[in-house]
Amino acid sequence: MKSIGKEANRKTTPATGNANSIPDLFAMPISAWLQQTNAGIMVNNEKYQCIWVNDVLKQHIGDIIPHKASWSKVINILAPLLEDPDAFKKQLQILRKEQKPWFGWELPFADGHYREVTYLPLFEGDKFMGSIWQIVDITRRRSVEDAIRWNEEKFRSVLNNLNAAMCETDLDGRITRVYESFCRLSGYKEDELIGKNITDVFVPAEKRTFATALRKKRLNDNVPLLYDLEVVLKDGSRRWVLCSSTNVYDRNGHITGGAAVHMDITRQKMLQQDLENARRAAEEARQAQKEFLASMSHEIRTPLNAIIGMAHLLEETQLDNQQKEYINLLKHSSGILLGIVSDILDISRIEAGELQVNQREFHLRELIQSLRHTFELKLGRRPVKITAELDPAINTWLIGDNMLLNQILLNLLGNAEKFTTEGQIAIRVQQESWLNNKMWISFRICDTGIGIKKDKLEHIFRNYKQAEGDIREKYGGTGLGLAIAKQLVELQGGTIVVEEVPGFQTAFCFTLPFMDTGKPLAAGNRSNARKLQQRTFENANILVVEDNQMNLRYIMSLLQKYKINYNVATNGPDAIYFLESRQFDLILMDIRIPGMNGLELAQKIRADENLPNVATPVIATTAVAMESTATMARAAGISDILTKPYTPDQLLQLFNKYLNEDETEIIMEEVQNISGYDFNPDLNVQFLNGLYENNISYAADLFEIFIRIIRDEMAKVGEQLERSDWTSMKFNLHKLKPNFAMVGLTWITEKIQALEGILVVDQEQRRNEITRLYNEIVSEMNKYYPIVNAEYEKMRKFIETNGL
Repeated sequence: MKSIGKEANRKTTPATGNANSIPDLFAMPISAWLQQTNAGIMVNNEKYQCIWVNDVLKQHIGDIIPHKASWSKVINILAPLLEDPDAFKKQLQILRKEQKPWFGWELPFADGHYREVTYLPLFEGDKFMGSIWQIVDITRRRSVEDAIRWNEEKFRSVLNNLNAAMCETDLDGRITRVYESFCRLSGYKEDELIGKNITDVFVPAEKRTFATALRKKRLNDNVPLLYDLEVVLKDGSRRWVLCSSTNVYDRNGHITGGAAVHMDITRQKMLQQDLENARRAAEEARQAQKEFLASMSHEIRTPLNAIIGMAHLLEETQLDNQQKEYINLLKHSSGILLGIVSDILDISRIEAGELQVNQREFHLRELIQSLRHTFELKLGRRPVKITAELDPAINTWLIGDNMLLNQILLNLLGNAEKFTTEGQIAIRVQQESWLNNKMWISFRICDTGIGIKKDKLEHIFRNYKQAEGDIREKYGGTGLGLAIAKQLVELQGGTIVVEEVPGFQTAFCFTLPFMDTGKPLAAGNRSNARKLQQRTFENANILVVEDNQMNLRYIMSLLQKYKINYNVATNGPDAIYFLESRQFDLILMDIRIPGMNGLELAQKIRADENLPNVATPVIATTAVAMESTATMARAAGISDILTKPYTPDQLLQLFNKYLNEDETEIIMEEVQNISGYDFNPDLNVQFLNGLYENNISYAADLFEIFIRIIRDEMAKVGEQLERSDWTSMKFNLHKLKPNFAMVGLTWITEKIQALEGILVVDQEQRRNEITRLYNEIVSEMNKYYPIVNAEYEKMRKFIETNGL
């Protein structure tokens, strides 16, 4: 067995002394140590007879060595316990012969344990007095050391074989360690790199200032970095690498240098450049197409308008039957031509991304009935009946883009009318699902026309494609109507498919989301404001948990109006204090609050039956109306969800639901708009009228808060974007989102909603998209900020003039 022990070229000479109950040999200062040590100890006299074994050694090997056992007997007793007895015996003979101290002799035992042996010969002058053997179990230490060695080898193997080159440097950038992977990438050998400055060796001259600045930033700011960089190899060729670098520390936490992993991304860079060139070429082609279409629109529509106009004028003159036939043909053909031009322009606007979704309040039943009436007139005496069926559950005013919805239905109904010579065209509208004030509605346009073959379905939504080759010759058209409908549906977050409906040849079904205002359709003319009959909840106590100034001011104004007692908490710890100290009849809280997530707060409320509010209804307010949010809220014990921005009606309905003990309906009555105030048409007037009703004082207060805080708050979001602090950025955007709606900038709220969605995952990869959308929001805010400010000044003058 190969010994790993080490000799000490000196003799140990003990002092003399007496011991009461142990051999004379122990009458030395080492006696205390021998009796107190945790190591196994065996003591031999000058004849190498075993004269003492401590209890620790007996625990290791058992009580198997007799008192005054001879040297050979001790060897024969111990040898079978070892993995290599022969090597053990040989080394013991050497130690006895040389009589020199021996340290760190590691012996593997047959039972799998490792023990470290120390041999200490004792002398008085030159006279050998005996020896001490110390045995320590190092099995656990050996296991740890083996594991460390194995991990080192594993990671070295991984690093050497990865398609990523790793090296380590000191504080000045000099290379202190390289791996085989780095040598393969750079073309250098290890001895050519150690001690060289990595920037001088690896980075092109024109990029060295940038690389040095990056190293300084990593060291000074103590942050890891991720960047791409062009590098030079030993043969002079250049490659692009993605570099991830971080600081290396000593055991005291001081930075000693850095470690970097370089991944070759040359191919990806080339593809990226090719894609960028292709994108630029496509953008130039799109711009050229746009300019061409704009020019052609003017050139075609100008004479076409004259043709259509003259055809109508001629129709009003005295004409014989043949001339009337010519005029009808002229009107029909010019109408077809105008539809073709409009379709081409619509599809180009969609592809250019110029078509925006504008949310507004509208009456869905009126829209459907108007379309049905239009196509009844268009069908004339043709034996085709057009019907409309609307789900009775859809009985409120909705918020959505009714103009785009109207165009989708016009295209689908126009398609049905063109291919149906007899039978029926049916419009069916059904509520599919409902979440708080967000409603998904499906629309089906069915007809008994010529139908579509199943093997042709994949073509019908493509631009300029029609299901059959002879369709254009027989029925006309550009093949754009369904393509436009599909893109308009998807632009609003919906889907469109072809379904099989019994009794019909063709059925197009699309589903779109709309916001439910909660305002009944029976309310009539929307120029009249709705007023809730005054009702008070004087004995009710509500806790409001909200940190957004505008939302808080809005809620407090409504609570004061309804004469409800309330307490306000602007963060999680304050909310817990109130909830543990008194009982409330209702808790109205934002889902995202500083110090604690609203869902966590709800769980805490429900968790302890000894707390006073364990059964108190909890209403969560949120700007995210998604099914996942509702599911998590229900699981946390939240009673109801109110989607921001909400109207006084919606809040009062919840108060009636949870605070009205006799459960009587709150009576709603129509009143004329007695305020006489008209909002700026550049804002979402319908939304503002529904939100504030006649209370311009409330509106002015919230407009004032918006003006005071919004620029600073958006600047903070910009700083978070610069720092890549995605969590804080998403949190603050969520807080600010309802504020824009409260001043009538509802389309900016939609943009923030889109940005929130992007911030969920892969933020670094989508940084350009995030930055673009953030800049668009800031640009829109700056554009409309003066309008909001002017509106606030106008409201203040109106309030002063009318003594409100």
